[in-house]
Amino acid sequence: MADVNQPAPRWLAILVILVIAGGLAAWEIYMARSPQDTGVREVAVVLTEDGPFPDVLYVEEGVHYRIAVASMAGEHTLTGVTPAQGGRGAEAAARDVTVRPGQVVWLEAPPASLRDGSRLGGVGPVIERVDRLSTLTALGIVYPVAIIATDEGMVPSQVRLAEGSRAWVAGVSLGDRRILNIAGTNIKLFVWPDQLLERSVDTPAPGTYKVVCEEGCDDGWNGAVRIEVADMPIPWVESRDTDAAAQVNRRAPDFAVYDLEGRVVQLSDFRGEKPVFINFWATWCPPCMREMPEMQRLYAARGDEFEILAVNFLEHRPQVIPWVEEYGLEFPILMDVTGEVSSRYGVWSYPTSVFIDKDGIVRGRFVGELSYQMMEDFVDAISEYKAGDT
Repeated sequence: MADVNQPAPRWLAILVILVIAGGLAAWEIYMARSPQDTGVREVAVVLTEDGPFPDVLYVEEGVHYRIAVASMAGEHTLTGVTPAQGGRGAEAAARDVTVRPGQVVWLEAPPASLRDGSRLGGVGPVIERVDRLSTLTALGIVYPVAIIATDEGMVPSQVRLAEGSRAWVAGVSLGDRRILNIAGTNIKLFVWPDQLLERSVDTPAPGTYKVVCEEGCDDGWNGAVRIEVADMPIPWVESRDTDAAAQVNRRAPDFAVYDLEGRVVQLSDFRGEKPVFINFWATWCPPCMREMPEMQRLYAARGDEFEILAVNFLEHRPQVIPWVEEYGLEFPILMDVTGEVSSRYGVWSYPTSVFIDKDGIVRGRFVGELSYQMMEDFVDAISEYKAGDT
């Protein structure tokens, strides 16, 4: 009969400890990366004679916001807003609030008060709700960020941005002209009391960066920028360890990205439906731009027979939209904001075109500018392939 009082073997005790420790570590990692972050966010809004900056305030679903509002010119009255009592303290009742030059007014904005499409206080930015900030990155939207430079420091005290995003930053100083520097980068921000100076900022690697005031501030001035790891289900590209390859007579690697309309476009959705002409391009590429009118002409003539997917490389909507409007492009423009689709397809020069038949098999690949006749010949070729052809 076994001795029930005999202690458990040491190896079993060690195993139990390791399992518990591993479980706790996994839980911490999950919680750290989970998008279900409901902490309070601080953002700023600057009211000017020409309207608010930003003109669109992107807010994450289910998140409570504290909004700092400053005025550059004259008094502005925000209607039906909830001021924070004592600055960033407890909420008061909703009422009208007047913002005057030289002051910061803090508003409390719980999720229910941030209605999609509404205008903050009637004169502030339009509210647009997103599931997470990284969605803006995937959509190629440049994220507008307002800052307020006070004598004590930057408002908000920490600006949050997603990895790989581009921000459009502008702000106002409630004192002297100030020059700010994001430490560890070459990014300088010029913040004047009487002029809104805007500049684009490409986010550095994930981490927290101190914002240093190089001119116009006293000792102890503080601010920070936090770059968070992007957690984007889109864009998505098929793994390299599958049998797919961007080579002739191989199955084309699948991918899913946003188009300019905010819709998810997945290559495999066209499989069994119609052939696909993928064009990898960028606005800084003259041959790419010369191709675009010819692509549109072909699409207008035969777009019911095949699909064009124009995959833009590492650019953002403000760079792309003017060209799309100028050329009147009607085919889908896809935003490869991470460059992963181009990389998976082995694109090293622009433009590059890949032609895929109805079964999802690559039937042609061309590096360089295509004439209208060459495009049409490729489309004819991929349209002629039947299921099972090699």
